Amino acid sequence: MVKKSSIQCLDDIMGRNDITIPTDYVMMKNNFKKELFNIYLSSLKDDHLVLDLNSGFDGLYNELAQSPAEYLSLEQNPQIREFLKKNGIKAEDWNIPKIPLPDNSVNYVLSVPFIEHLPTYLDAVKLLIEIKRVLRPGGRLLMVVPNYLRLKEIFFEDYKHGWVTTKKRMNDMLLDCQYEITDTRYTIGWITMKMNFFTAFFRFIISLAMSFIQLNTIDRLIETFRLDGFVQKCKKTCFELIVIEATLKKEANHETTRTK
Repeated sequence: MVKKSSIQCLDDIMGRNDITIPTDYVMMKNNFKKELFNIYLSSLKDDHLVLDLNSGFDGLYNELAQSPAEYLSLEQNPQIREFLKKNGIKAEDWNIPKIPLPDNSVNYVLSVPFIEHLPTYLDAVKLLIEIKRVLRPGGRLLMVVPNYLRLKEIFFEDYKHGWVTTKKRMNDMLLDCQYEITDTRYTIGWITMKMNFFTAFFRFIISLAMSFIQLNTIDRLIETFRLDGFVQKCKKTCFELIVIEATLKKEANHETTRTK
């Protein structure tokens, strides 16, 4: 079981010169993470293992503290790994895509977000195949990725983004890797993933606004009046994400069982 930690209290490491953490960005995601937990993870049991891939400083550990499930973060960054361990979070290093766990050992894998940071689709496919290996029959994969079709060039303003993610690309890749998609929804940035008339209308308005500020003339005006920092925060807050939950196809589960 995850220990309740003070992970949200980041003030004690803000002054370190070797770590840069966008505090407001981390805090902004708290409501989103609660929604994510309530929709997808609230029914976890005490014999379940949740695996979080490159969770970062703002993973779902606090939310999962409400759950009896065991939590493990695989984190490449040694500074983040040290931070997690100091706050009572189980964290281990890993060499992507190899997951240091045995076959059929995980109930839920979280990639929130992560896969868009891989360089090519081959790297993404290898990771999905490795996730399939460690998932138990009936296990699930939860992915949150940016929607490139809404972001356009904003997607690549994050220098860490490599593989382009859209709903169709993700769905096709998951199906090719023998997953079944159980739920898909769009979000208003890190604000909400609720699906109702209000959010659909709000998402439409944001889409128009984002298209407007990306026009070359408007972009130059924003830069001239030195509003680019503020606009960048708006982009970072309101860009569209895709949430996808998937499980293994039944035949994939049978194949895993036979090969054990």
